[in-house]
Amino acid sequence: MKITRFIPFLLALAVIPMSAQTALKQTTLTGTVSANQTTIQVASASGIVAPNPFGGPSQTPGFGTTLLVDGESMFVESTSGTVITVQRGANGTKQTAHNAAAVVWVGSPNSFISGEPFGPCTPANTTNPTIVTNTAFTTRPRYWNCVTFSSGNTQWAPVMTTGSITPAATSAAIQTAAQTFTVPGLVTGEPIAVVSAPVPTSLCPLTSAQVTAANTVSLYFTTLTAAACTPAAGTYLFTVARFIP
Repeated sequence: MKITRFIPFLLALAVIPMSAQTALKQTTLTGTVSANQTTIQVASASGIVAPNPFGGPSQTPGFGTTLLVDGESMFVESTSGTVITVQRGANGTKQTAHNAAAVVWVGSPNSFISGEPFGPCTPANTTNPTIVTNTAFTTRPRYWNCVTFSSGNTQWAPVMTTGSITPAATSAAIQTAAQTFTVPGLVTGEPIAVVSAPVPTSLCPLTSAQVTAANTVSLYFTTLTAAACTPAAGTYLFTVARFIP
């Protein structure tokens, strides 16, 4: 990761319109999790709910919450603050150990699918992103978004990711500065749009993103205070123009 100072004014954040699309939430594990552990603790339980006993089991689409950690799906069975009881290895995924600070994706069961989506889609009926959990797709895009084009047509498009990253603290000055991260497959200068990002740190939010070299994205964070500030850690996702017909 490299930090580059940039002109000290707020940049416009490029985001594709979601058309009432539901955004997946991100949180992180607060401690390590063994392969057989059935309770986990997360930094934030926002959006995590237990299944409705009168509505159906947690694995029924639309009921309860599904979590995805490092490629393992977990069905939420109950919650107590930030301590979550889960069914491990859901949706045919493998139970594995997870490190503290691992990203936890939070969504409804239909946010996580076993195969690549294709063709037309309805944004209001999908989540941003929708994630493929089948580990056989390791050489194919795992993150997808239902994109609305200028023509009004909608279609699934693959989304590129930084993976889980932790940006460095910004300098103690009001400014906008870039931090660079590796995203394999990016082409120098191609247009990208941010479609998902962690909840921003209020005093140093993400304000723009740009492909500044092959396989490299520059994330521009604007520091709104004279004190140092650490931007939000997590996974940042982008839709790339060449994926859109």
